[in-house]
Amino acid sequence: MVGGTLAQLAAQPAVAPTLRGAARGRQQKVYDGLHEPGPPVALWAGRWLVGWSCADAAREGGCRERGLFLAIDAETERLFLMLIEDGVPDYLAPARTGRWPAALAAPFADFAPELPHPPIFDQP
Repeated sequence: MVGGTLAQLAAQPAVAPTLRGAARGRQQKVYDGLHEPGPPVALWAGRWLVGWSCADAAREGGCRERGLFLAIDAETERLFLMLIEDGVPDYLAPARTGRWPAALAAPFADFAPELPHPPIFDQP
């Protein structure tokens, strides 16, 4: 999946059911996000498949108003999913109170460097 699209990652048998459950009533917005432009899926820290898309990429990079961030742990199949709508984060997996792994801090900074309420990342 490294080098593929976000939609290709989402279609993988290990990802699709978990993603469907995490979308919780926002399936159309997640589907739209899977098909917006973004960089190829990358492998971070040897185990995290990470992809993101942006409907409104800023010149400085990253998303401001509408985007989707998806990361899945290739070892445990744990999913992290966030939508940005109208500049506001919608934490789909885990909920807003969940901490994100430190390995996702760098790719998330590429995705939405100016997000007013970013995830809380574990310390490396």
